[in-house]
Amino acid sequence: MKSKSKILQSTSVISAVFWTAITFLVCGVSGRVLADTADTSSWYTFQPGSDPAPGEIGMQEWLEKPAGKHGRIVRKGDKLYYDGKEIKLWGINNTFAACSPDKILAEKRAAFYAKYGINSVRLHKYADGTGWAGIQSKDSFVEFDPGALDRMDYLVSKYKEHGIYVKLSSTFGVKLGPADRKYIPYMDEFGQFSGKKNRIRAGYGAIYLSNELQDLQIRQIVKILKHHNPHTGMTYAEDPAIVVVELFNEDSVLWFGTISSLQSYPTLRKLAAERFSDWLKAKYGSREGLVNAWGQEAIDSFKSEGFTGENLEKRNIVPAGNPWFYDPEQLADSQANKRQRLFDTMLFLYELQNEFYDKYVNAIRQTGYKGEILGSNWQAGRAFSHYYNLHSDYRVGLIDRHNYFGGGRKGKVNNATMLRIAGSGMLSAGMQQVLDRPFMLSEWIHVQPNEWGVEGPAIIGAYGMGLQGWDVSYMFQNSDTGGFSSRLGLQAWDVTVPQVLGIFPAVARQVLRGDVNESDLLATRYVHIPSLSKGKISFDDKISQQHDVKTFDSDKVPAQALAVARSVVQFTDAYRDTPPFDMTSYLSDEFLVSSTGQLRWKQGQSELDGFFTINTDATKAVVGFAPRQSFDLGCVTIEPDNEFAAIYVTSQERDKDISTSKKLLVVALARARNTGQRFSTEGTTMEQVGAAPMLLEPVKARITIKKPGNPNVHLLDHDGFMTEKTLLLKNGTFEINGVRDKTFYYLVKY
Repeated sequence: MKSKSKILQSTSVISAVFWTAITFLVCGVSGRVLADTADTSSWYTFQPGSDPAPGEIGMQEWLEKPAGKHGRIVRKGDKLYYDGKEIKLWGINNTFAACSPDKILAEKRAAFYAKYGINSVRLHKYADGTGWAGIQSKDSFVEFDPGALDRMDYLVSKYKEHGIYVKLSSTFGVKLGPADRKYIPYMDEFGQFSGKKNRIRAGYGAIYLSNELQDLQIRQIVKILKHHNPHTGMTYAEDPAIVVVELFNEDSVLWFGTISSLQSYPTLRKLAAERFSDWLKAKYGSREGLVNAWGQEAIDSFKSEGFTGENLEKRNIVPAGNPWFYDPEQLADSQANKRQRLFDTMLFLYELQNEFYDKYVNAIRQTGYKGEILGSNWQAGRAFSHYYNLHSDYRVGLIDRHNYFGGGRKGKVNNATMLRIAGSGMLSAGMQQVLDRPFMLSEWIHVQPNEWGVEGPAIIGAYGMGLQGWDVSYMFQNSDTGGFSSRLGLQAWDVTVPQVLGIFPAVARQVLRGDVNESDLLATRYVHIPSLSKGKISFDDKISQQHDVKTFDSDKVPAQALAVARSVVQFTDAYRDTPPFDMTSYLSDEFLVSSTGQLRWKQGQSELDGFFTINTDATKAVVGFAPRQSFDLGCVTIEPDNEFAAIYVTSQERDKDISTSKKLLVVALARARNTGQRFSTEGTTMEQVGAAPMLLEPVKARITIKKPGNPNVHLLDHDGFMTEKTLLLKNGTFEINGVRDKTFYYLVKY
């Protein structure tokens, strides 16, 4: 056995290793990602009927019906409670017109989702436009098409009927119609209508600069909350099935879009400059006071961005900046000549965002809505701007974030795995969890054609919703047919493919039953908001981002801490130093062992390497690259034969564990491909997408269950229904073999 000191000398070593790997995982594909040597001749055809009947995997009875039967889900500290008990929401997204399907599809979806343990749906961009883009009327952002609204009403009623809660996320930006000119007199600055284009979008950041845009956005959500749903008999504000209202999707006044809006829209630039100039005059008293604080060089220092002739008395100093300018490295180097200007800008914009959110929340509360509200779900660079933005969301309520992994750009494929580095990828979004607030990840998924999608629900389910105590999850997709997808690649973000949704009967059971214990709070980063304006923060954080794919880390508490102990940000009343978190205490035989002792993660030595195990009373699992090893998980031993697989043994019943359950569900999944799908030999490009039907990689493993009794092991079909086939069981041991069995579901029945 290697000593702890030789395995890992310090937190700083972990962080260095982490960021070396992240260069590969996030910033580009290099080296061997997937040498496409997979022989798919033995893979079996995926043949679901998408039957919503429970079979042996169904979770309909786990969802109390109707949603909100005993009142609202409420927030107490950092937890959500329903009927006096803690509740977790395990969900999925519907977007655009998928939020207002025909009634047959609405009924089909609600029944199908409930079967797989989905107890909440985020209706996202349901009012983002007209036609395919949502329920807006033809001419206005704040009017609704009666037919589309009725279809959404019916969908909400069906979700409620099946015990499924709804989160409302209305738009992605303010997209104005011709009839909205009466609300926005300077609308022409945002663009022109032409041809079939019946919407003009105000750019990123614009809403924070415009009271008129804010009032329009508020008018839209207030209208839907006051709307009486004839299918539920309640307004949306009254309905306890509406669990969360989201103010604004993926934006922040401190993000890159704001400076672009200031450059592009003269009216917004003038209004913002006047307010900023008045704010500066109130702080510094005069031009002399301002120059004394900023330095003369800071005046007119954004000439390259088009802002010239700045004068405090003329009220034309623009609050210009973006996360690059705000970055501590730039503030100490290229932006040192306007350092104080940028600190003032961040504080001013933070207050501007708070003012908007306060007005928005107040309007929502006036409708009678008493449920949860969240601000936005975006980040704003790192360090000072990032924590101003996070605190702005904290003031509103729940903390919500987005993250993705994998996919490809410009023909290149990122087919890496999150298992290589603990705490990387989507899990690292948890570095934004805040003390005293529930945490939600409302958009996340392995982006196709990444092949390791099954690891996503496994990692987020065990480490996010379990160890870290997250409260809500919504995997991202645009739409579905109320059943499994017919092939891979129909959309880049697809939950209803077998290597993702197929694992839900195991993971959703683990999440909703609370099998993985939440860690004690052991790793805290302290942030004092007033100290940010003085350039003081007690740790150095890092963020790597390519569009939606983000990874977070810090020097005092590395992202890898998310694999071992609960980690949060705490906003403090006074400045406090953040102590280094000692990772070495959680290393054992090269495994990162959770503080609860239930999770063990062995990081990878190469691009396709790494795995973890789950050992709880009701769920045992091995997930990742762990071929030909034996894992003793108490009363269950799992010996995978595959190079990669996710193998779960879980109690089928909600109120039982493995020792007391009469039915144990075994789920064993690996990769999925279309027929004829092919990567390049180097694994860096997709050479052929292939076609339906989908093929599933067979999983082979030896499973031993040490429990009294003489059970039968039944093969289930792809919808989880019993077949006539059984497996030989000897001394509690049986072998699953996907080549022979052509399934990924098994039932051990006592």
